Amino acid sequence: MTTATSGAGILDTYSGLVDSVTSDSESEGEKVLDVSISAAGAVVDTVGALADPLGAVLTAGVGWLLEHISFLREPLDALLGNPDEINANVDQLKSSALEMRTIAQEHRQDLQAISEWNGQGADAYRASLTQMADELESLGKTLDGTAAVAGISGMLVTTLRGIVFGLISSVIAELVRDALIAAASAVVTFGGSIAAFLGVASARAAATASKIAGKITKLLEGFGRQGGRLAKLLEAMQKITKGLDRFSTAGGLAVGAYQAVKPYDLPAPAPSAGE
Repeated sequence: MTTATSGAGILDTYSGLVDSVTSDSESEGEKVLDVSISAAGAVVDTVGALADPLGAVLTAGVGWLLEHISFLREPLDALLGNPDEINANVDQLKSSALEMRTIAQEHRQDLQAISEWNGQGADAYRASLTQMADELESLGKTLDGTAAVAGISGMLVTTLRGIVFGLISSVIAELVRDALIAAASAVVTFGGSIAAFLGVASARAAATASKIAGKITKLLEGFGRQGGRLAKLLEAMQKITKGLDRFSTAGGLAVGAYQAVKPYDLPAPAPSAGE
C-alpha cells in the first residue's frame, strides 16, 4: 500500500497540496480587496507606511475640523503592521526551503557514489536515501508554500492600507475645500456656516469610516481562511517530519522555520461615529 510518505509518490502528494493551498491563498486578493495578488515574489511594501492624510487639515489652517473627523486615523493605524518583520519571516522560510532542497540534492548525488554496490543491502540503502531526499524536497516545497501564504497575508494588509489611504485622502480633500468655504462665510453667517458644515463633515466622515470598517472585516475573514491554510501546511510538515524522526536535525529545521512566522495582530474595526 502506497502512503503519502512512501516512495516516489510523496513529491506529487505534497506538491499538489502546496500548489492548491497557494492558489487558494492568492484568491484572497479578489475576495478581500477585489484586486489580483500573486505569491510570486511577494514583498510587503513599506513605502508611505507612516503617511497621514489628516495632516492636510492642519496644513490648510482648519484644525478645528479634526475634532470631528480624527477617528479616520484609527483604521490607518490598525493597518500599519510591521513590513520589515513580515518580510524577514518570509525570507527565513524561503531560506529554509532552499536548504531542504539543497540537502535533498546532495543525498541524490551521494547515490551515484554507490552505483556499483549491489545486493539487498544496497537496494534497501538506495530506497531509504531516495525516500529521505523526497521527504526533504517535500519539506522544502511545504516551506515555500508557507512563505507564500505569509507573504500574501502581509500584502493584503498593506494593499488594503493603500486603499484606505485613498478613501480617506479623497474625503479629506473634499472636507478641507468645504471647510475653507464655510470659514470664509462665517463672518456673514455669524458662524452658522461652520456649524452647518461640521454636521455634514461628521456624517461624511462617519460614512467613510463605516465603508472602511466593512473592508477591514473582510480582511479579518480572509485572515481566518489564511490561518486554515497555514494549519494544513503545518499538518503536512508534521507528517513529513514524523517520517524523518530518524533524521531529527532536518525535521527540527523545518518546524523551527515554520514557527518563525508570527501572527498579524489587527485591532477591531473602528466604530462609526455615534456608536
